[in-house]
Amino acid sequence: MMGAKTLPRAYAAPGLVMRDDAGVLADVMLDPVQVAVWDRHSPLDQQVVQLACREKLAVKSWLDVADLPASMKRSLPGEVFAPLREDLALLADMMACLFGATGVGLRVTALEKPMCPRFHVDRIPVRLLCTYGGPGSQWLPAPAVPAGLLVPGVEQEGRYAAESVQQLEAGQVALFKGDTWRDNPGSGVVHRSPPVSPGQQRLLVTLDI
Repeated sequence: MMGAKTLPRAYAAPGLVMRDDAGVLADVMLDPVQVAVWDRHSPLDQQVVQLACREKLAVKSWLDVADLPASMKRSLPGEVFAPLREDLALLADMMACLFGATGVGLRVTALEKPMCPRFHVDRIPVRLLCTYGGPGSQWLPAPAVPAGLLVPGVEQEGRYAAESVQQLEAGQVALFKGDTWRDNPGSGVVHRSPPVSPGQQRLLVTLDI
């Protein structure tokens, strides 16, 4: 979308923390933090991303943290996806350690159009998002969310300032607080899938507790 800001190093927005070390994800536990971003480049070769998109990869499963390698291989078989499994196992283990979970919900989706094009809030405690190829997810800092934006059926375009939209880059790992975070009722991160140009491919991963 025109006007959306991708996140360079050291960029600051209300409720956002971002660093180039994975430890930044633990900052999501802090009350003022709504979005925590581990700033890194995508660890996947783009050939893997392109193959996933050609095959229209779509995975939705529950990962048992006590047996991650086997759990990952059942969800994503095939040697070509070994690098993706390796990174997802790392992210799942981090989620489990951070939140004391015994398992995490995994979704891997190859997209050629926006999955959730409207701004919305997830009714979960927290979600990890990483886009390995293509544009990353977009969100609005809380002060930039106008009243009535999330009312079902309301036309959203024109109700918010385009320059206030923030956007993740490929490879960055983000934690978004949801609407049922323990100290966050009604204040989950307002976000959406980014617009996708014709022919543009996007490989999105989410992990939920």
